Amino acid sequence: ALSSAASDVYKRQIMGGAKLLAQLSEHYQGDLSLTLAAYNAGSGAVDRYGGIPPFAETQNFVAKIKASLGI
Repeated sequence: ALSSAASDVYKRQIMGGAKLLAQLSEHYQGDLSLTLAAYNAGSGAVDRYGGIPPFAETQNFVAKIKASLGI
């Protein structure tokens, strides 16, 4: 079992990730692909390339998450 301190760390990380995803979703006007790409590669890369960057890791990340959501 996790200690209370470790549990608090995980909760803060989850909340931080959720907050970042919400901010990115707002920035990219709800576009899930761009939101996920920015979460993975950074919004600077998404903005620089005008879409999902040509990084295999990012492209695979976006495809894998969307597939897990049935999209």
